[in-house]
Amino acid sequence: MLSNNFAYVGLMKYFEELSAIPRASYKEEKIADYLCEFAKKHGYEYYRDSTNNVLINAPATKGYEEAPALLLQGHTDMVCEKNEGVEHDFDNDGLELYEEDGWIRARGTTLGADNGIAVAIMLYVLDGGVEGHGPLQCLFTASEEVGLDGAKSFDYSRIYARRMLNMDSADEELIIAGCAGGQRSSLTFESKTKLINTKCVARVCVKGLMGGHSGEDIDKGRANANKLMGRVLSSLMADKALGVKVVSIYGGTKDNAIPRECEATLCVSDFAVLENKCKDIESVLRDGLSVSDKALRLEVEQLVDKKSFMTVIDDSTARKLVFLMRTVPNGVFEMNYDVEGIVEWSRNLGIVSCDAEAVEAVFSSRSSFETRIDASAEELDAYAEMLGAKSKHYNRYPGWNFAPTSALRDAYLDAAEAVCGKRPEITTIHAGLECGFISQAVPDMDIISCGPVILDLHSPDERLDKKSFERFYSIIKRVIEG
Repeated sequence: MLSNNFAYVGLMKYFEELSAIPRASYKEEKIADYLCEFAKKHGYEYYRDSTNNVLINAPATKGYEEAPALLLQGHTDMVCEKNEGVEHDFDNDGLELYEEDGWIRARGTTLGADNGIAVAIMLYVLDGGVEGHGPLQCLFTASEEVGLDGAKSFDYSRIYARRMLNMDSADEELIIAGCAGGQRSSLTFESKTKLINTKCVARVCVKGLMGGHSGEDIDKGRANANKLMGRVLSSLMADKALGVKVVSIYGGTKDNAIPRECEATLCVSDFAVLENKCKDIESVLRDGLSVSDKALRLEVEQLVDKKSFMTVIDDSTARKLVFLMRTVPNGVFEMNYDVEGIVEWSRNLGIVSCDAEAVEAVFSSRSSFETRIDASAEELDAYAEMLGAKSKHYNRYPGWNFAPTSALRDAYLDAAEAVCGKRPEITTIHAGLECGFISQAVPDMDIISCGPVILDLHSPDERLDKKSFERFYSIIKRVIEG
């Protein structure tokens, strides 16, 4: 049982319960139903909107009537990633949780501690997990992982609290007091195809990369599978004798995750030549990779070894897409000049999809400066114009500016010091947080973002430090009761 050697059995019970509920982005109906039933059962006033945001209001308990209202906030959706070969239906299957060496994990999939820990904490607090509290508002937002859509659409006239704890951070030694804004972009090509007679069809796969969060991990030197595949295909297509024709390319599944895998199905003249060439390319790709990507491998598999007809992408479109994958700037563009160690401007090529139906590349750009987000979009527009593609920019979200003073931040620092023996550092991050939309909608809201230790978010290696989760709740408890 995960609650063994854990101080708050009820808190872990709620974390396990919600982990059994499928909650992919844009598919939060089941978790919203669960939250509304919880509110009804406990006699709380609640509100659910058309996008499955849920707000639960709890009156002050006896003796806390004069305490200022507090808003607790987190999102219900999770990034749905799984390891190769794992059979898991994120629309219908719950997560299989287990504990290993003090870490809580999910077997073969993302854990959803981002942001299931916030959901569990709010439920436990509302179910009597604190000795007393002032007026509480608990906001469970939807579709955070796909552009902060829930926070963007919520009606903030329903919020009367002016202090807010966002619990969507992943390091107990930090208090987040500002974040970057961002935007999604896509470049699409008209898909032109032709039918050819080929004697060899093969699949080439870039695998074994670490991946990670496209904001928080973009500065860790982790390779992007889509960018590497651009190099692979560019090299293969340069060999005229190999006669490469592209059937399909698929890389990455989320624009806000650094892609770990990319595969291309190709028609070639000779499989043995392809296999040998890929061995050489793999050796070249390994040179300069960070230690986190040491498991890189370039797999080659023959799918068809006799003459057959195949539908392939026309040469012009394939070359344009491969050129984009190989050359478009990706990763860190600039570091923050005022806050040491913080990325200021970046871009992630998160998804590449190319087949007979459509050809598309999807990006996530981030910066604290609106003008730099604009500049990233303008650069992608220039690529689109040069390559004859169509560009689209969407899901824009604002940054959250640092506040020099914060009474809530001071209270959290005191509580953290009492629990952990030291005060967390205060910083800003290069990732989107819902705090940006909320601070924009409620300008006088005193906000901090905090959380326990969670590693490798947005990947199947995601794991939650169990003792850190316990300490984090102890801090939240002190802040609420104080």
